[in-house]
Amino acid sequence: MEETTQVVIEGATQEVAQQTEAQAAEEERFDTEYVRKLRAEAADYRKRLRELEGKVKAEEEAKMTEQERLQKRLAELERQSTEYQQTIQTRTLEYEVKLHAARLGVVDPEAAYRLLDMKQVEFDEDGKPANIEKALRALIAAKPYLAGGGGQISPTNPAQGRVSGQQVFTRSQLRDPQFFAANREAIMQAMREGRIQED
Repeated sequence: MEETTQVVIEGATQEVAQQTEAQAAEEERFDTEYVRKLRAEAADYRKRLRELEGKVKAEEEAKMTEQERLQKRLAELERQSTEYQQTIQTRTLEYEVKLHAARLGVVDPEAAYRLLDMKQVEFDEDGKPANIEKALRALIAAKPYLAGGGGQISPTNPAQGRVSGQQVFTRSQLRDPQFFAANREAIMQAMREGRIQED
């Protein structure tokens, strides 16, 4: 009886063991299928994630490219604006210098513009020159031959005194015998045209 009990116990144990193995195999099969399914889903999600990341990156690059293009255009427009402002300021300065030079009796306003030390010229908030007359007066004091009129024309260089491109003579020049002899014809023509100035 002991043997029979032992056989029954062993049989039951084997049966339980077989049932446990079958259950474990079934669970393992279930887990393997489930794992395969999860792996396939995960692979699909990774694939979709890579696609979405690619799209996001492409959109960011497109936006960045657009932003860079806009920044480049902005820099170009700022450069053009600066050049335009400099051109306008230069033209305004030239016009104002020549205008003031003519008012001050400068014989050659173009020469005055070219000789003027631009470092001395100050500009107001609007970019217009503010102290041109003062700078021109300093230039005329340094280079008196620029000014037309009496007493400022050198007797040895009368060609510097001109009105409307024609030579002007002063009474003191006419009193100088050497000067008069050297420029007799021009002086006579100037007398006929009224280009003799008192000094």
